[in-house]
Amino acid sequence: MIKLIRKLPLLFLFLALSPNSGEADLLKTLIDKMNSVESIRANITIDNTLTGSMSYKRPNLLHVKLSDGRVISANGRFLWFYSPNKAIAGKQDLDGSTGGISGLLSGYKDVTVSGNTILLKSRDRYYEEIKVVVDGNNMLQAIRLKTRDQNFKNISLSGIQVNIGLASNLFNLHPPASAQIIENPLNEKQ
Repeated sequence: MIKLIRKLPLLFLFLALSPNSGEADLLKTLIDKMNSVESIRANITIDNTLTGSMSYKRPNLLHVKLSDGRVISANGRFLWFYSPNKAIAGKQDLDGSTGGISGLLSGYKDVTVSGNTILLKSRDRYYEEIKVVVDGNNMLQAIRLKTRDQNFKNISLSGIQVNIGLASNLFNLHPPASAQIIENPLNEKQ
């Protein structure tokens, strides 16, 4: 379960998206676009094999349901990772942290833009390379994350709907009583 948690970055938490000065125009446009969205619903594909649906509601609500039954959900206070096959739920206290797309993409000194693709590089960051693709409306379409140890994670969004009504109770995950709950798994050392 902890491996899954580390592999699915907090990218999904589209929270507190504030642009940094000096970033490429397309990167700033992407962050501004994400700032203007109140809610998003999209299909999500991870590494071309795992699919699901993602819902986000401003300011910090998230729900991702994957085709294998796993769920990632955030209600502003807690980030939950639930695996029904393993009957394990990770409950991470968000402790006021935000991060989101801005936190993920900020701090990279080497930013290259080509067409609708943004490439960020840094040898000092956990993700030494991030490739972001935006669609014609400057909305996040795909992202490829490369770690320092050469592991890749590819995430793409399709069927994106913005500013739709999403019920707030969608974002409150309550794992079954039979699930083992692991408190703050992201704080544990590997």
